[in-house]
Formats: sequence, structure tokens, C-alpha cells
Amino acid sequence: MEIQETNYEHIASTLNFELKIYDGLTKLIVQTTNRCHSIGVDPAYYDLLIGERDKEGKLKTQGLNQIKDKQARRLLKEVQDDPIWQDWLSKVPGVGPFIAAKLIRLYRYKFVAICSECKADLDDDFKCNVCKKSAKGMGNLEFRVELRDFPTISSWWHFMGRHNDESTGKMARRKSEEKSDWSSEGRRIGFLIKEAFNKFGSDHKYKAYAEKRKRYREGTHPDSTKGHRHNMAWNEAVKLFLSHFWQVARMLSDDPLTDPWCVAHGGHDKEHIIPPYYFNGNGS
Repeated sequence: MEIQETNYEHIASTLNFELKIYDGLTKLIVQTTNRCHSIGVDPAYYDLLIGERDKEGKLKTQGLNQIKDKQARRLLKEVQDDPIWQDWLSKVPGVGPFIAAKLIRLYRYKFVAICSECKADLDDDFKCNVCKKSAKGMGNLEFRVELRDFPTISSWWHFMGRHNDESTGKMARRKSEEKSDWSSEGRRIGFLIKEAFNKFGSDHKYKAYAEKRKRYREGTHPDSTKGHRHNMAWNEAVKLFLSHFWQVARMLSDDPLTDPWCVAHGGHDKEHIIPPYYFNGNGS
């Protein structure tokens, strides 16, 4: 998809706004449900969650879940013309408009906080790099939008928090008083993707891949717990899905594809590369 220089900031800002509304509704529903449980009220019958009903059982007012569904349709409107959605994501079972919109926004757009006075970039402490004024306590931050570029699968994995810490060999974790160079939001959407795929049966191709990796990890990590092997397998499945997202996005925008590290440097053959599932019949 070719993004015109004149309108990508508007596209990014609108998509970001609709996503924040959806996230806010999700958080409110969780908070309300927890409050219901804390006082012994069944949230399934709470007006804010399902809507008050009349004597015939018809909904009189919108509940929060209905409002959230309406917001999901607004997200669908934002992504439905995007080739990534049209040609691939809409065909992947378990990927709805929220996951699609979140992935597209993270992949394409970077929001950089700027000074409301001189429009220069803010530093990590939210101080202007030029006029040195602090943005703290000044209300909502202003942002400019940049287009992202991930030239390799590894750079996309790293940004999404799916890389290994070189010091531990395990998935990177946040460290106290140290700014991470990966997106916590990207890490979270990976877990949501795993939960969405895990609800399907073995005929789901990414679920089947995760189950295959579980069996493989039983051999490579026999002393690990079942839960640990489960998490390892699903991390690999999520990384596979993210690599497929990267491949499809690059192909649709006519950007060059680079070999993954295991092929370019690890000595593996290109036959080890798994083509994107559900894309033009690949993986069937």
C-alpha cells in the first residue's frame, strides 16, 4: 500500500484515536466486571455490561459490550481498505479489526512527542530539546507522525518484544530504571494473538504449528514444566505470525524481502522458510 505523504498523518492519528477508544472501553468493562464480582453481583445481568431489558426481553439501552462492538465496527471501517487486511488478515481466523488495526499502527506509524511551543522533539524526561521547557503538567501532549521501516524480520521481532536478551538467552524483560528499546504495546498484542489463536482447534494453521512446537519442545526441554513448554511453543507461533505479517506487508508495498537470520547467517536452507498461512493459498 502506497501511503501518500499528504495524508498519512491524518490516517495515523484517526487510527490511533479509534484504538484508544476501544482500549478504554475494554479497560472499563474489565474494571466494572471486577467491581461486580467484589460485591457479589453477577456481571452478566448488570445493565452497563449488557443493557437494561424491557418486559419483552428487548434491550432498552446500550451496554458497554454493545458500545465496544460498535467501536470494533469503526475500527473495521479504518482498516477495511488496507491491502494487508483485504488480502490477508481478514482471512486469518481469530484476527479481528482490533488486532489488525493495532498491528498496522505499530508497523507503520511512530508518534513522536513534540513541544507545544516551538514544535521541537521532547527528550525522555518530556523536556524540549530546543527551548528546554517541560511538557509535564501542560495537558495533552502533541505529536508528530513518522513512518516506520523494518528492513528485516529481526528488527520487527525486536520492536514487538519477541527477541531474546543476549545476556540471558531468554525473552527480553524490562529492567529497572532502564528504558527499553522495544514496545510493551507490541508485546501485549502478541499475547492477545496467542489467546485468539488458542481458542481454535488443530485445523487452525497457527494453532497446529504451536502444537507441533510443543511436541518438539518435549524432546529438547524434557525437564521443563508443561506450562513452560506451552509458552515456548506459543512464542514461536506468535513469532511465525509476525514474520508472516512482515512478509505480506513488504510484498504488498513492493519493499525488498531479506532472508531471516537463520538463513542469512545460521546456515539454514531457504526451504526452512514457512510461507504466510492463509495468503494466496500458501500453507494449505
